[in-house]
Amino acid sequence: MKEINTFVNLYNSVWNESDAKRRREIIAELWSEDATHCTHSLEAHGHEAIEDRVLKAYEKFVVTGGYVFKTIGVADEHHKAVRYSWAMVPRDGGMAVAAGTVFMLLDDDGRIRFDYQFTDVLQAS
Repeated sequence: MKEINTFVNLYNSVWNESDAKRRREIIAELWSEDATHCTHSLEAHGHEAIEDRVLKAYEKFVVTGGYVFKTIGVADEHHKAVRYSWAMVPRDGGMAVAAGTVFMLLDDDGRIRFDYQFTDVLQAS
């Protein structure tokens, strides 16, 4: 696995990435081919479904909503598990409208096998 902060920053960057080719490259680099990404309301299995999930979030929150996703605090990892906190903030500055935690379980190659996204705070925007 990459150094933890590099890993988390790359993971977080995919949600803000405007270039479709680069998004696919990041997904292929970080997630195993049989990875699962979960939120409370959805499950995406495999690179194609994860790419679709990321694209929909990008279009809804970054393009249309004018937000960006940022890491918060320090990431933590041990025993093939990674956890970090994130926030969705207005691109031009201001208070976070959403924040949460990502918990990932990695495979033996250091790629994401299971990716759980939790939303801790959601404000009306």
